[in-house]
Amino acid sequence: MATGAALLAAAPVAAASGKIPTFESIFQAGSEPVSLSYRATFEAQDGPHTLQVWRDGQSRLRRKTDEAVDAYVIRNTADPVEYQMTVVDYRKRITTRIDRNNLIRLGHFSDWFDLAHGLRHPAGTYRLAPTTAPAGAPKPISACRWYALTQGNDIHRICWSTREHLPMVIWSDRTSSAVWHVAAVEHGPIDNDVFLLHDAGFAHTDANADIDRD
Repeated sequence: MATGAALLAAAPVAAASGKIPTFESIFQAGSEPVSLSYRATFEAQDGPHTLQVWRDGQSRLRRKTDEAVDAYVIRNTADPVEYQMTVVDYRKRITTRIDRNNLIRLGHFSDWFDLAHGLRHPAGTYRLAPTTAPAGAPKPISACRWYALTQGNDIHRICWSTREHLPMVIWSDRTSSAVWHVAAVEHGPIDNDVFLLHDAGFAHTDANADIDRD
């Protein structure tokens, strides 16, 4: 599931200390636009990538990385913590189904907020405080407020939009560069065709069944 894991690395991981302000108190979800799509660029260990996300309320989600990998996510209405993910790898021509519980068993920890908002939940100790835009940062396309998220020797400055509930820019002080930048946002209903899989002729695997047999 390396392809699925790659989709989860769109933003730096922060950490929770229990101090105010907390990650959850600043980077909130729940009152965002019902339907929203956005395009962002981000830096990973293997270089820059483009991410497209379609966010249909709190029920379904699509994340497309470059032209290589698609992840379709359906939330479990009976248990909102859980979700089913289908990963389509266009280069390998493989479609893989896996749910959140089995992703965790494989060591990939994520939740709906992580996938829908481009910012991972905390793990460990951190400091979070208001700050200003760093010199050289790209101009956000939507109004947002800057916060400095410090973990160990790393500081990431996050410009959080309370309208879109997205980090418009994430800046790394260590590399003096933007590691995440939202380039376009659209509001309004999303066509159902967006959530249709395009994997005709692909090999289909069910990771849930494989893991359960282990």
